[in-house]
Amino acid sequence: MELIKIYEGSRISARELHAFLQVKSRFNDWINNRIKKYEFREGVDFHKVTKVLVTQGGKQQGFDVILSLGMAKELCMVENNELGRQARQYFIKAEETLQEIKENKRLEAFHKLENTKEKLLNNIQRIGGGHPDYIQIDLAGRTILFNGEPIPDEELPTLLIKGRDFATEMTNSWLKDGDYSLEDAEELNKTHHEDIRQTIINNMKKKPESFTPEEDIKKISGSKNKSSEEE
Repeated sequence: MELIKIYEGSRISARELHAFLQVKSRFNDWINNRIKKYEFREGVDFHKVTKVLVTQGGKQQGFDVILSLGMAKELCMVENNELGRQARQYFIKAEETLQEIKENKRLEAFHKLENTKEKLLNNIQRIGGGHPDYIQIDLAGRTILFNGEPIPDEELPTLLIKGRDFATEMTNSWLKDGDYSLEDAEELNKTHHEDIRQTIINNMKKKPESFTPEEDIKKISGSKNKSSEEE
């Protein structure tokens, strides 16, 4: 059951929260007081938007405050009443659901990358290489992607996992359809990872090496499997 609408998966209207909590003070007074008292940060915890308000006298220009889930939870907590408790529990559950979705997508992308890397190993063996050659060729691509010391695949955020997968898949396509040497394979893999690097920089305005590593995906999937077995 939806107690309060959550926009874009993680944003809440302060006006709608104010109405749900049945706060007696005026919205403007309430939200401004809370922002000042608890030192919420604009651009981090919330942002203000203009909004057309419908009143008894007609329509007029006003504003709303779009809250992060974290700020919404804290506002509910400081109300210290039953409605606040209900809303806070609702937001906690929504946060847990979002995290599960995020982890599932990341895990799915990681498994796909692992399959693509297995294909790369098979292609390298087909052209006369062995597992050490595969390690060298894969590492060469990873090093180019990060312009130096690569982040382990297990700690990559979803975007970089997918980037690695696409670069490696392009290398596989070339090796599968042509007659290449191990040296060619390494150069192809480096080129494709460089292409992905530039795509990320151009579109995200951020270098791959500046992404923050995430929790080891194998530990996440392992703990989930353990929990399922215990249940």
